[in-house]
Amino acid sequence: MATEMVNLKVVLILTIGFTLASILGYFSLRLKLSPIMGYLIAGFLIGPYSPGFVADKEVSEQLAEIGVILMMFGVGLHFKWQDLVKVKYIAIPGAIGQTVLTTIITAIIMHIFGWSWEAGIVFGIAIGVASTVVLVRVLTSNNLIKTESGKISVGWLIVEDVITVAAILLIPTLAASLNGQEYSSSQLVGQFTLAIFKFFILAVIMLTAGKRFVTYILDKIQKTCSQELFSLAVLSLTFVIATGSAILFGTSIALGAFIAGMSAAQTNLRKEVNATATPLKDTFIVMFFISVGMIFNPMAVFEHFGLFLMTLSIILIVKPIIAFFITCILGYSSHIGVTIAVALSQIGEFSFIMAEQALKFGILPQVGYDIIVACALISLSLNPSLFKLLHLGKKKSTA
Repeated sequence: MATEMVNLKVVLILTIGFTLASILGYFSLRLKLSPIMGYLIAGFLIGPYSPGFVADKEVSEQLAEIGVILMMFGVGLHFKWQDLVKVKYIAIPGAIGQTVLTTIITAIIMHIFGWSWEAGIVFGIAIGVASTVVLVRVLTSNNLIKTESGKISVGWLIVEDVITVAAILLIPTLAASLNGQEYSSSQLVGQFTLAIFKFFILAVIMLTAGKRFVTYILDKIQKTCSQELFSLAVLSLTFVIATGSAILFGTSIALGAFIAGMSAAQTNLRKEVNATATPLKDTFIVMFFISVGMIFNPMAVFEHFGLFLMTLSIILIVKPIIAFFITCILGYSSHIGVTIAVALSQIGEFSFIMAEQALKFGILPQVGYDIIVACALISLSLNPSLFKLLHLGKKKSTA
C-alpha cells in the first residue's frame, strides 16, 4: 500500500507538473520570454506556498536530482574549449574579474544585512553568473550569435560556468567552517586546492582512460543497432561515472556528471550521444526548475524587500556595469561592452544549482534561495526586451 502511494505521488507530480509547465512554458515563449519562467511558476503553483494541489517535496527533489545530473552531463557534452580559445584574452580575465568583483561587493552587502561571510560569498557567486542557455537563445533570436560580441559573450559565460563548477567544490569546506570547524585562511585555501586537485585528477583520468573505456562500450553497443540499448548505455555510463566520482573522489554528483559529459564529447559518437541524451535531459531539466519553483516563498521576498531590491540591483545594474568597464579596459569597443553587459543582466540554471547545493549544506538561508528565484523571474523576463532595445539602439546609431 505504501509503495502504491509513492507511485501515485510520482504520477501526480509528473502529470500536474509537466502539464502546467507545458502550458506556462508555451505562454512564456509566446510572450517572447524564457520558458524557464513558465517552469518556475508551474513549480510554485504545485508547491506548499500556493493554494490547491501540493506535490510531495521529497519525491520532487529526487526527480530534480536526476535533472541536475542530466543537465550537467549536457553542459559537459557541449563544452567546447575551441569556443573559449578564440576569445580567451577577453573572456578569461573578463569573466574572472567580473565574478570576483561581483562576489566581493555582494558578500560585503550581505554581511551588512547580517549574513555570514560564507553565505555572502556563495550568494555572490550565484548571482554573479548568468544563464548560458538563455543567452544563446536570445543571441540567436537577435542574429547576434555569430557576431564578435556574441562569440565573446558565449566565451565569457563558458568561463563563468567553469568558475561555478569550481565554486561548487568549495561548498562543503564553507559548510564545515560555518558549522564551527575553525579554518585559517591558509587551511581554506588548502582545502579548496585539494578539492581542485581531486577534480583535476578525476578529469585527467576520465579524459584519457575514461574516454577509451566510454568509446569502447558505446562502439560495442552501437554495433548491435539497438537504439534503446544505446540510450540505456548512455544513461548507465552517466550515472555510474557521476556516482562513482562522488564515492571515490568526494566530488558532488553534479560535477561527476559534468566530467561524464566531457568524456562522451571526446568520443567519435558525440552526435549520437547528444541525440540520445537530449530528450531525457530536457524533460528532467524541466523537473529541476519545477522543484526550484516549489520551494519558492513569495512572502519571504516581501518580508525582506530591501534585500530583494538590493540583489536585483546587483544583477541588473552593478554586474553589467562591472562587465562593461572591464571590456573597455581590455581594449574593446563600447558596443561590445554594452552587449556583454546586457548578456550578463540575468541569472539562470547555474545560479539555482549553486543556491540549491548551498541550501542543502546549510550555508544559504531560505530567504536567499527565495530571492534568487524571484530575481531570476524578473531578470529572465527583462533580458529579451533589453536585447531588443540594444538592437534598436544599434540600428539608430548606424542610420
